Amino acid sequence: MNNDHKFKRGLMTGRFQPFHNGHLALARQALSECDELVLVIGSAQFNFIEKDPFTAGERVMMIHAALAEAGVDLSKCYIIPVANDENNARWLAHLRSQVPSFDALYSGNDFVDHLARSQDPSLAVKRPKFTKRQEYNGSNIRSLIVAGKVKGWKHLVPPAVAKAIEDVGGVERIKVLARSDSNPARW
Repeated sequence: MNNDHKFKRGLMTGRFQPFHNGHLALARQALSECDELVLVIGSAQFNFIEKDPFTAGERVMMIHAALAEAGVDLSKCYIIPVANDENNARWLAHLRSQVPSFDALYSGNDFVDHLARSQDPSLAVKRPKFTKRQEYNGSNIRSLIVAGKVKGWKHLVPPAVAKAIEDVGGVERIKVLARSDSNPARW
C-alpha cells in the first residue's frame, strides 16, 4: 500500500443517472484516501425508464469522460457495471464476485451502509463529505431536464457529462420517458 493512502482500493457504488458533480467530489475524496478506486454502476440492467434513463454503456462513457476531464488518473480507476441481485442478504458477496477486491466502501446511502456493515463488520465504510446534496442528485437533475431548464442542470454535472447527455439524445429521452404511458415506473 502506498504510504500516502490508508486503503489499497476503495469502491463507490451508484446508479449514476447521471454522474454529477457530487459523484466527482466523492471519487476525488476516495482517491485521496485510496491507491485505486472501483466505480460500480449499479442497476446496470435498467435503462430507458424514467428513474434509469441511461444504459450501462452510456454511464461508463459519462464517468470515463468526466474523470478524464477532471484530470483523474484513469489508470487508478475501474468502471464496472453490475446488475442488481434481488437477494439483498447476499448483496456484498455478489458485488465482490463482480469487481476487484476492495478494502473500503464509500457510500452515502444508509441502506448500502447497513448491508455492508451487517454482511462484513470488518469492511471500512466511509461516509462522503456531501456538498449541495439536494442539488447534486440524479432525481433533481432529471427533473430540471424535464422542466427544460438548461441553465438549471448543466452546472450540476461535469461539462463532459452534459455533452455526453446531449450526444446520446438524453435530454429528449428523459422528457419522453417522463410523460410516457409505456413507462414501467407508471404501471
